[in-house]
Amino acid sequence: MKLKRFTQAGLVAATVAVAGLGLALPASASGSITCWDYICKASAGSGPKYYEAQVDNNPASGAASWIWVWSNNAFTSHIDYYLKGDGTMHKYYSQEFGANSMNVSKDVTAFRVCGPNGGGGDTCTSTWAHPKY
Repeated sequence: MKLKRFTQAGLVAATVAVAGLGLALPASASGSITCWDYICKASAGSGPKYYEAQVDNNPASGAASWIWVWSNNAFTSHIDYYLKGDGTMHKYYSQEFGANSMNVSKDVTAFRVCGPNGGGGDTCTSTWAHPKY
């Protein structure tokens, strides 16, 4: 029985490894995630570059959700997010030295914030935020 479980786990790991070949994975940073029920905030940074994102799954606007992403430098950051009932990862970008926000038609189930790390990759929060919905 243990051998069967090991074999299945090994097959899953091998499948994930092969499926991931050729993909540029972001470098993780510790960052921080803070949640208060329907609202979560994520922060990440690399040196003087700092990035933030926020999700509100109960905004006063009447939309299902609201997202906001910000960068303190000459590079854009982005929020990677998943919507309820949708398995596709979406991205939304900030301005350079600024923020962007938008209403979303479905609740956000998970998100992280990412930005350039100066070495050709991204710095992202090492975990995903999961606001209540």
